[in-house]
Amino acid sequence: MKQINLKVSKSYPIVFLKNLEDLSLNLGMHLQQQKVFIVSDTNVAKFYLDSIKTLLAEDKILVHSYVFKAGEEQKTLGTLSRIIKYAVSVGIDRQYTVIALGGGVVGDIAGFFASVYMRGLKYIQVPTTLLAMVDSSVGGKTAVNTDSGKNIVGTFYQPECVLINTKFLQTLNSRHLKNGMAEVIKYAVSFDDKFFQQLKLIFNKSVISEKDFENIIYKSCKYKADIVQMDEKETKGIRELLNFGHTFAHALETITEYKKFLHGEAVVFGMIFVSKLAETISYAKKGTTKILEDILIDAGFDIKINSNYNADRFFAIMKRDKKSISNKIKFVLPKKIGNIKSKIEVDDKTVLNLLKEVLK
Repeated sequence: MKQINLKVSKSYPIVFLKNLEDLSLNLGMHLQQQKVFIVSDTNVAKFYLDSIKTLLAEDKILVHSYVFKAGEEQKTLGTLSRIIKYAVSVGIDRQYTVIALGGGVVGDIAGFFASVYMRGLKYIQVPTTLLAMVDSSVGGKTAVNTDSGKNIVGTFYQPECVLINTKFLQTLNSRHLKNGMAEVIKYAVSFDDKFFQQLKLIFNKSVISEKDFENIIYKSCKYKADIVQMDEKETKGIRELLNFGHTFAHALETITEYKKFLHGEAVVFGMIFVSKLAETISYAKKGTTKILEDILIDAGFDIKINSNYNADRFFAIMKRDKKSISNKIKFVLPKKIGNIKSKIEVDDKTVLNLLKEVLK
C-alpha cells in the first residue's frame, strides 16, 4: 500500500488503497470516537454512500450524513449554512469526524465546515474524482465561492488523512476524467518535462490503464505535497506555483456563473492564456504555447473558448482574485515546459490586449 507523508503544521498521510473495503479500516485508524459525519453530493451518494455506511456500521461506527445537490454552483455560504443547521439538528458534536466523500466541491465545503463548526472538527478527505485525487484533496485549502469570485471565503485546515482509491474513477464519465487530467498536465508543465513526455505517450494510448492512473495520481500528489511542505499557507511565494493558469480560470468560472466549464476545463484555457502571455513579453520561447496546446489536444480538450466575453469585465474579475495584491495581478508564467515562476507582473495594457484577442 503506497503512502505519502505530508509534513506540515499537522502532518498526515496520503494513503493509496486497493479496495473499497480497505476504506473502513483506514478510516477507523483516524477517528477520534466511533462517530462520523459524511458530507457528499448527489452524484457520489447514489453510487457509494450506502455501501460505505454499511461498511462503517459493521465496525460499530455511528454515521450521520448530509447530501447536497452536485455542482460548483452549490459551493456557497448558503450550502454551508444548511449543513450547519442539519448538523446541529442531529447532534453533531466535537466527538465526530467529518468525512468529505466526493470531488473538489465536496472536499472544499466539507473541509470548510469542519474548520468552523464548533471551532473545528477533525476531518478526512476521501476524494472520488481524478481532480480531487491529484489536487484539491491535498494541502488543506478549504473554501466557498461568492458573487465576487471563486474561493473568496475559506481557511487553511489540514485533514487527518487523505484516502485515495482509483476504483472510484470507474463511475466517472470521460468529461470528468479529463477535468482531472488538466491538473495533471499542470504539474508536468510546471515542474517536470520528463513527466510531460510520459503523459504524451499515455495520451496516445487507446485506453489509459488503472496502473497508469495510479502512477499519474501518485506523481501528482507527490508534486503537490512537496510544494505544500515548503509553503503551507502560501506566504512565501512557493505554493503560488500551484496556481499556474488559475487566475484566468477562476475569472472564467466566475463570469459563466460556474455553469459552462468544469474547473479543469477552465484551467486548460488559463494555462494557454498565461503561456501566450509569457511569449508576448518574451519570457518564454516562441512555440511554448504550441507544445502545450498539442498535449491538451492529445488529452481530448477543446482549446478554443468559443464564446465572446467582455475583456474589460473579465480583467476586472481577474484583479479581484485572492492572489492579487494592491490591484496588481501576480502571474505564474512558464519559462519553458517543466519550469515556471511566480510573482511576475505584466502591465495592464498587455494583459488586456491579449484578453481581447483570446476572448473574441
